[in-house]
Amino acid sequence: MPLSGIRFIFTVMILCACLGSKAQVSMADSANAAEYPFVNYEADTLTNARLLLPFFNKLLKLENGDTGQVSILHIGDSHIQADFLTREVRRSFQLRFGNAGRGLIFPLRVAGTNEPNDYRSSANAGWSVAKINSPARLPEPGVSGISISSDQSGIYFDVTTYNHDDLDYAFNQVTLIHAKDTAQFDCRFTDSPIKFGYLMSAGPQVPGENTTVVRFEQPTNYVRIQAEQTEAAQNSITVNGLILVNGKPGVLYNSVGINGAHYNDYNKSPLFFRQLQVIKPDLVIISMGTNEGANVKITEDEMIASVTTMVNIIRLVNPESCILIVTPTDDYYRKKYKNPFLRTVHDALLKSAETEKVACWDLYTLTGGYGSCVEWRKAAMMQRDGVHFNKQGYELQGSLLYKALIDSYLKYAAD
Repeated sequence: MPLSGIRFIFTVMILCACLGSKAQVSMADSANAAEYPFVNYEADTLTNARLLLPFFNKLLKLENGDTGQVSILHIGDSHIQADFLTREVRRSFQLRFGNAGRGLIFPLRVAGTNEPNDYRSSANAGWSVAKINSPARLPEPGVSGISISSDQSGIYFDVTTYNHDDLDYAFNQVTLIHAKDTAQFDCRFTDSPIKFGYLMSAGPQVPGENTTVVRFEQPTNYVRIQAEQTEAAQNSITVNGLILVNGKPGVLYNSVGINGAHYNDYNKSPLFFRQLQVIKPDLVIISMGTNEGANVKITEDEMIASVTTMVNIIRLVNPESCILIVTPTDDYYRKKYKNPFLRTVHDALLKSAETEKVACWDLYTLTGGYGSCVEWRKAAMMQRDGVHFNKQGYELQGSLLYKALIDSYLKYAAD
């Protein structure tokens, strides 16, 4: 065969090999796009990620053998109360950096509302309930955004944690966040219904004290907390939350979500912010705006003012905390119309992040932006109300949030 013919065949072979290789790469790279073409995966990044360097530095120390704990607090509305999104982020952080415990929880079922799937609460009698967005806010809701109270001595509630996702949520220390003064019932803590437990005074040892800490000899998945009158002046108990830890190094991923909550609902609760000092979060993630976006009269200036207030109060009570703002996803207005008002909220949050010098994760753009609710519903990841997602939808969003955080962390760790 002439040399020119050999060269022609060789060239064709190379072209075929290149085209085949390109086709394989293209299919691999488009796997996610083929599954969810409406998700803008390129937007899965953090704006102002450099402002999270103190948080990333603590994660790096933890990964390098530090025996401490890194605390994250995720604040939000009903999207967060369900815990599907936050559970995915919690799981990912704890599998990589260590599981320090379940963290902050609240007996939400006792309060008559939905609670996460990795614990269950129950009670022997009814409790009075106050939420940050309740018309009556007495007693004042604390760090969980909700409180329960009673004037019955002997009333109790139980909490049982469940192990999920290869994570053990047994605990050997309970921190009860509650009102402490001479009018409050003492509290008995037991790690078994048949045990007598530890009776702890509700009288503060120092002014302003709002926690009682009990350590159990062995790890447990169960605790009962019972009100007990030991003095004539005692007449009530008010519970603001519990923190469950195991004494191991790792991440505590605390989440606080209240159905229907707005930025200003939290902003009007001074006790919520004061009790942030109990958690001492290294990172505060704020996921709100959905409920503001249901208001046809919402303005950009109003939204910016609400965000500015929250950021400034967090910095005042916990100046070491890094802050990450999350924009809300697109949704339906009145269950059937595309919602244009969320764009006002979205734009205001982006401007607030720049003005207040905090990081931002633009979930609105990432999940497809205006009108993307139609695609999420078609993909069977949005509930019939057109606002909330199902477990699959929230888990996808949680995995994307973790990826954005860990990508930024890995860039920091590599420097």
